[in-house]
Amino acid sequence: MPAQTIPFNGSDLALDARPDRLDIRDRIYTPRVLNLPVSYPDSSFIKNQLASYIKAGMILNQGSDGACTGFGLAAVINYLFWLRDTSNKESSPRMIYHLAQLYDEWPGEDYLGSSCRGALKGWHKHGVCSRALWPYTVNKNDQVPAFEAPKPGWEKDALSRALGVYYRIDKTSITDMQAAILEIGAIYVSCKLHQGWSEVPTSKASSFSKLEQLPVVNFSEVKAGGHAFALLGYTDQGFVVQNSWGADWGLQGFAIITYDDWLVNGTDAWTVSLGVPVRYVDAVNRTRAEKQLSPQANIPPVAAFKASGSALLPSGAHPAGKPGQAVLSMDQAYSLTVVMGNDGGLIQRLLEVADASATVEKVLVQAPQAWLKQHSKNKVLKLALYAHGGLHSEAESLKRIAAMAPSFLANGIYPVFITWKTGLTETMGDVLKDKLRDYLTGSVVSSDWLEQLKNTAVDVMDRTIENLAASIGGKSQWMQMKQNAALATEDGDPPRGLLAIAERLKQLSRELGKGKLEIHLIGHSAGSIALGHLLGLLAARKLAVSTCSLYAPACSLEFAESTYRPAMESGILARENFHLHLMSDRRERNDNVYLVYRKSLLYLVARAFETRHKTPLLGMAASLDAAYFNGDKLAEEQWNVSSLATLKSWNKFYWGKKLPRDFAEDGKGLTAEQSSNLHIIDASHVNCGKRLIPLAHGSFDNDVNVVAQTLARILGLATTDALPAPVLDLDY
Repeated sequence: MPAQTIPFNGSDLALDARPDRLDIRDRIYTPRVLNLPVSYPDSSFIKNQLASYIKAGMILNQGSDGACTGFGLAAVINYLFWLRDTSNKESSPRMIYHLAQLYDEWPGEDYLGSSCRGALKGWHKHGVCSRALWPYTVNKNDQVPAFEAPKPGWEKDALSRALGVYYRIDKTSITDMQAAILEIGAIYVSCKLHQGWSEVPTSKASSFSKLEQLPVVNFSEVKAGGHAFALLGYTDQGFVVQNSWGADWGLQGFAIITYDDWLVNGTDAWTVSLGVPVRYVDAVNRTRAEKQLSPQANIPPVAAFKASGSALLPSGAHPAGKPGQAVLSMDQAYSLTVVMGNDGGLIQRLLEVADASATVEKVLVQAPQAWLKQHSKNKVLKLALYAHGGLHSEAESLKRIAAMAPSFLANGIYPVFITWKTGLTETMGDVLKDKLRDYLTGSVVSSDWLEQLKNTAVDVMDRTIENLAASIGGKSQWMQMKQNAALATEDGDPPRGLLAIAERLKQLSRELGKGKLEIHLIGHSAGSIALGHLLGLLAARKLAVSTCSLYAPACSLEFAESTYRPAMESGILARENFHLHLMSDRRERNDNVYLVYRKSLLYLVARAFETRHKTPLLGMAASLDAAYFNGDKLAEEQWNVSSLATLKSWNKFYWGKKLPRDFAEDGKGLTAEQSSNLHIIDASHVNCGKRLIPLAHGSFDNDVNVVAQTLARILGLATTDALPAPVLDLDY
C-alpha cells in the first residue's frame, strides 16, 4: 500500500508513521510533582540558545521520503545533545529510520513506514552515529535514495550516543506531556496530519524571540497520514513543534499545534533520557577468532548487529577459553549467519545493509571473497554451509556458532551457518513435563512424580509420552518446521532463505570463476531437511557439492529418497562424499528427551511427530540395518509396515547389492569400506574439549572428534592429526 502524502513547497511529502501497537511492557512516564511555568522555553532561552540552535542548521529536512520516525527522533536527540554541548554533531536520521524498520512490529519487507517504538528500540540497542557517518542525502528535487550504506567507523561512533531510559507518556494528558518537556527539554511524538499542516503560514524571519511569534497549525477535517516529530516547548495555546520539512515550514521549521488538535489526532508520545557513552574495545583487545575472521580489518563492534537484548551492553558475549582457544562473541557470529523465520523467510540481522536480501549477499558473497583475498595462500574457497537443527532458539544457535566457527576459520575453511527460529524443544519440554505430571498424579501435584515415572515400565511410559507429545502440539510443530523448510525454496516476502542462499552461491561461483568454489554441506538433526531442499536448488543451478556430512539427520528415509538420492544419482553429490554420523541403536535407546522420554529425540520424532507412527529416519542406525527390515527381527516391531518398501529401496541404493546386517545395535560388524561413510558412535561419552559429556542426539556438534573428522574431510586429509589447527574446545 503506497504511503499517504501531503503537499508542501511544491513536493508531495510521504506520511508513513504508524501508530504503536499496544504493548503492556511499555513503561509509563510519571511526572515529578513540580510547578509548571506558563510557557516553556522562556524568551531568554529563545533569544540565545535556541537562536544559536537554528543558526547551527539543526532544523532538519527529510525531503519527500517518509522517514519521519527517523527525523523526529533525530531532532530530539540533536536537541538534547545540543543542550549538553553545542559542539555535538548531528545524529543520523538514516540510521534511526533503518533501525526503526528492523525493530518495528510488522513482518516482511514489502511495506512503508515504521513506528516510534521501533525507532526507540533501535536507539536503545545500538546507539546512533553521526549523520556524516551514515548519510541521508536530499537531492535538489527533494528526492532521496532508497538506502545509503554507512561509512567505516559508524559502529564505534554510535556507542557515543546511547539512550538512557524511555517512557511512554499518556498522550491524552496534556499536563503529563508539558511536565516531560520541562523535565527533559523535548519529547518524541506522532500524530495524524491534516490539510492544515501544509497551509501553515510561513515567515522569512531568520529567528524569533518569543513563542507568541510562532504560527499555528489551523485545524482541518481533511485528513492525511501519520507523521512523527519533536515537541520542544508549550504555550497556553498548544505545543511547540519542530518539524522536519526544512526551515521554510512555519517559522524556521517551528509552529504550534493546538491542544485540541493534539487530543483529536495525537497517536503516540515518548520521553527519553541520554545514556552513558559506551567505551569501544579496539582491535588490540579483539579475540583471536575475530582476527581469523578478518585479520586486516576492524571487526564491527556489537552495535553492528541486530540483537535481542541491548547490543550496547551485551549479556551474551562468549568469553575466550583456555590458551590457544578462540571464540567469537555471539554478535560477531551473526556475520557468518543466515537467519530464517516463519515460512522460511529471511530475517535481517546485519544493520549496515539495506534489507534481508542484502544481508545474505554480504554473508555469502562479499564477506567470503574478502576473506579469501586476505588468505592469499588459499586459491580455492572452501565454503562450509552448516544447517543447525532448528530445534533450539536463535540465541542458543549463536552460542554454537561462536564456539564452532573459529575451528573452521583456523583451518582455512569459511563457514556460513543457517539458523532457524523455531525453538521447538524449548516450548515442548515444559509443556510435556506439565502434562506428564498431571497424567501421573491426576489433579494433585505431587513432588515425587518423577520418581513415579522411574518406577513405571520404560516402554509403557514411553508410549504414553509419545501420545502426549503428539497431542499437545509436537506433531503440528514438527510439521510446521518441515513446511518452513519447504517454503524456504519458494519466492515470497520476506525473501525465502534457501532460495536466496542458492542464488547467492551461484553468484559467488560466477564471481570467483570456474573451479574456485567448493561447497561443503553440514547438517545436524533437522538441518538435514533444510539441506535436502537446498540440494534441489543447487542442482537446478548446476552447483556441485563437494562433501555432505549429516549429524544424526532427523529427516525420513522417504525424504532422503526424494532429495539426497537424486542428488547423488545425478552426480551433484558423489556417493562416496556423503557421510552419516549416527548413534548406535542401543545409545539411541539410552538417550532421553527432557529427562522424561527415555529414548532419543529421533525415536520421539519417528513415533510421535512424523505422519506415520514408527517412520524410519535417516539418522537411525536401525534404518540402515537389514536385520531390522529384511530378516530376523520383525519389521513391525521397529517400523510402520507401510515404510518397508521405502526401507528396501533406500538401502538397496545406499549399500548396493549386499546389505549389511546386525551392526545397528553397537556399531560393530561393518567392513572398512562400509564404515568409511557411515560413522556410528557407541561410546557412552564424547569429548567436547574440556571434558567428557554424555553421548546424546544434541552432542554431535559438541564432539571435537566428529567436527575434526568433518574438517579433515573438507580439506581432503586422511586423518584429523593432519589438521593445521586442532579442534580444541566445543564446550558451550
